[in-house]
Amino acid sequence: MKKTAPEKTEVLDGNITQAQLNQWKFKHNKVVKLTIKDDDDTTLFAYFKKPDISIRSAVLQASKMDEFKALEVLFKNCYLGGDGKIEQEDDLRLNITTAFSDHIQPKPVKIEIL
Repeated sequence: MKKTAPEKTEVLDGNITQAQLNQWKFKHNKVVKLTIKDDDDTTLFAYFKKPDISIRSAVLQASKMDEFKALEVLFKNCYLGGDGKIEQEDDLRLNITTAFSDHIQPKPVKIEIL
C-alpha cells in the first residue's frame, strides 16, 4: 500500500488559504484585499466583496442616522475574512472599512449633451 504525503495547505496573507480565496472569487467574482498596520507595526490583511445594491441601500439608510453604524453595516455585509485582530479592534475595523468605503464610491462619469 502506497502512502501519500498530506497536501500542504498554502496560507496567504491574513491567514486565509488559497482555496478560500478561490472560493470567494468564484462566488463573488471580485475580492478586494486591504492592508493595514496596527500599533505594533504588524501588517494585517482583510478581504471584502463588493456590495450589491441591497447592501448599498442598507448602508445608505444607516448613514442617515449614524455614519459609524453605516460603516458597521458595510463591514458586516462585505467582510469575507482576514486577520482576526481587525474584527476585534474597533480602530482597525473602522479604518479599514473607511478605506474600503472610499474604494467602492461611484466612479466619475463623463456626460455629454448632443
